[in-house]
Amino acid sequence: MNNQDLLYHYFSNSLTPEQEIIFQNLLETDAEFKAQFEFEKHLKKAIKSHENDRLKSKLQEIESEINLPKLSIFNYRNMAIAASIALLVGWFGYNSLFDTNYNNLYNTNFSAYPNTVYTITRSDDENSVERKAFVAYETKNYIIAIEMFDAIPESTKNSYVSFYKAQAYLGIENTEIAKALFEQIVQENDGFVAESIWYLALIAIKDHEKNQAKTYLENLISNHTYNKEKAQKLLKDLR
Repeated sequence: MNNQDLLYHYFSNSLTPEQEIIFQNLLETDAEFKAQFEFEKHLKKAIKSHENDRLKSKLQEIESEINLPKLSIFNYRNMAIAASIALLVGWFGYNSLFDTNYNNLYNTNFSAYPNTVYTITRSDDENSVERKAFVAYETKNYIIAIEMFDAIPESTKNSYVSFYKAQAYLGIENTEIAKALFEQIVQENDGFVAESIWYLALIAIKDHEKNQAKTYLENLISNHTYNKEKAQKLLKDLR
């Protein structure tokens, strides 16, 4: 997640607890990020003040054109509310609605992929690095999971490790590294290809890259069976 995404989620009150930690850390350590935050905060205040003045002026104009004795209080209030909504939608309309739509599409369709490759039982005495990695992954300790996945010796590393490491990066909202790992899996064509294409489509949606998301979904529908029905519905929602 880039800095602009963090600012968007902050001002839309949709930061996750993990994102909140990252956001506060950036405010304290990144002067450029803090300056951008302060600029956008003051800009939004200025916009809100301007819109309030416009709304007040518009309502006064409507009121002056209405013959109040001929209207009930109920009708007058309805007209005032309608005017308010029209002004607000006019300012925030198209882009805000479609930003929310992208976020909803991602959140509705995303779920972390379950561990289907490494069985963990209480009677298991093995304490390998790989087991530690999947224990951390299943308990959503994604940072530790990433460290353990990286620590698995190359000589014993299975092909699925990159896929689950990408999942762990998604868990900490680092879509850039996750994307690179999924792309590598697809390029090497070595297990979890269809699943990686699905998550690449979701990342593209999260990044508002509509055409790229459609390309991934069309690939998934044409060449694979994994989540085919979901992909068809999601593709339809994007059109």
